[in-house]
Amino acid sequence: MKKIFLIASTLCLLNSCTSDFAETNTNPLDIVNTTPEALLPMAIKKGYDASFEYYYDYYRRIMPWTQTLVPSLGNPSEFMDDGSNMNARKDVFYGDHGSLLTDIIHKIDQMPAEEQAKYVNIKSIATILKVYYAWYVTDVNGSMAYTEAFQARYGGTVTPKFETQEQLYDIFDSQLNSVYTAIEGANQSIQVKPGAGDLFFNGDILKWKKVSNSLRLKIASRLMKRNPAKLTAIATQVLSRDQITSTAEDFSLRSRRFTEHGNFNPAGFSATKPMVDFMGANNDPRLPLFFQKNSYTKTAIKRLSTAGLMNDVQIIDSTKRYVGGPVSPDMSTSRYYTKARRSLNGITYDTVSRLQYRIWQPEYNAGTGNAVFPILTYADYSLLKAELQTRGLISTGSSVQSLYEQGIIASIATYNFIAKEAVAFDYTPTMDSEITGPNGYLLAPDVKFNPSKALEQIIIQEYLNYFKQPNEVWALIKRTDMPNTSTALKLETPTRNGGIPLTMPRRIVLPTPSMDNLNYSNQQAALNLMKQDPDFGTSENDIQGRIWWDKK
Repeated sequence: MKKIFLIASTLCLLNSCTSDFAETNTNPLDIVNTTPEALLPMAIKKGYDASFEYYYDYYRRIMPWTQTLVPSLGNPSEFMDDGSNMNARKDVFYGDHGSLLTDIIHKIDQMPAEEQAKYVNIKSIATILKVYYAWYVTDVNGSMAYTEAFQARYGGTVTPKFETQEQLYDIFDSQLNSVYTAIEGANQSIQVKPGAGDLFFNGDILKWKKVSNSLRLKIASRLMKRNPAKLTAIATQVLSRDQITSTAEDFSLRSRRFTEHGNFNPAGFSATKPMVDFMGANNDPRLPLFFQKNSYTKTAIKRLSTAGLMNDVQIIDSTKRYVGGPVSPDMSTSRYYTKARRSLNGITYDTVSRLQYRIWQPEYNAGTGNAVFPILTYADYSLLKAELQTRGLISTGSSVQSLYEQGIIASIATYNFIAKEAVAFDYTPTMDSEITGPNGYLLAPDVKFNPSKALEQIIIQEYLNYFKQPNEVWALIKRTDMPNTSTALKLETPTRNGGIPLTMPRRIVLPTPSMDNLNYSNQQAALNLMKQDPDFGTSENDIQGRIWWDKK
């Protein structure tokens, strides 16, 4: 589905030549012999090898908060209070990723007009990637420097202005719209081809064109509570143009050895009860793609029963070997985490299922697979359209049911691709009959389309589909308030200290400037403006506060 990225010496991406890029990153005007197409693969890589984000933001913050994983010993009592060490995305953007993408755009803009005409495609790719990642940063940070950021590198301002999130949404939409128009109007016969340097689509610019358009709808969906009229206006234009229409057009990065750093290691994290209960009851084909079977094989049960550590039981239904752990700290001493775990001869046998480790880190336990980073897939897009049409915000010309079912089928296909590429443990391809057959997933009790429950059903499928996009799971709950404790996929109300309820955080601890920061005035003014929002919270440290788009 995607061109694999092999770190080749010809692109100077091996560790032995990273020093060559150090000067490139800090003084781009000296790199007169470095072409935009040569910078592109490194710019892409620098956006997707941020191991700290997985270690802190995902595994220890967002995923426990959204009940998509639980530590193997249960959640600690303070897990909903701790927002420390988050926001790696900001450092990634203002570090190498954003700066290298800006270098590409700047170098092209400095070319003579006849040369610029040959670089429309590469500039478009860099712009799409920069817009996406800036949107990803503002999603939890709010106001940020964007249009004037990075300009000191070229003799411009060292004190870039900050745009509000509302302004940023207009800028992002305008830039993506311009990219679509630029690609459509470019002379494709003269374009410089990035080839394998385009780690997403191997230079297939028609797929990038569809991404630029489809991403507009994705970003605009965050306006649902703030400006639904603008969301509808953007959608009307998007839906009249070329869009992502198959899993072959998934905006996903397939890569080798991006995730080998130990911080990507998901060991010690397990499945949650809300997810496994729903997926198991409905025979979701993604269950073995998301999680591993627990330790209780027939051999293990026999061994433990012989040792007098458990009764000799027979497990006939293999789905019983998928068990999720409760997320509430008050349940951390329950049998899930105590009596259901046994040790014998140095081996721990656990009832609770572990994550399918290799879809997060293919290198786990000497694995040789490839990592896949989904960003905007056909499944994402289909389910989002189904949701927005159910709400009466858009009209696609297709039925909600068809969009819903297309999204589910595409999601299962995409996760099969991810698991296969990762060489996931015990991977077996999903059969069509498991999805569309007489006893298939689409006819399961809580999945079979029901117009009276359509919105809930769609959002539950979005929640499951976003499993490998933790920020999108978090945003979905903030945007829709689903799933929740009353939906078919029932989230828990976590409690601690014998029943004190816990509430999911809604943002990170916001960065605060120091007085010696060259851009102190602009950053502090932006923060002060954000504080005027009545939903902001008590301070920049209040992770229960809200960012502009997340309106009550």
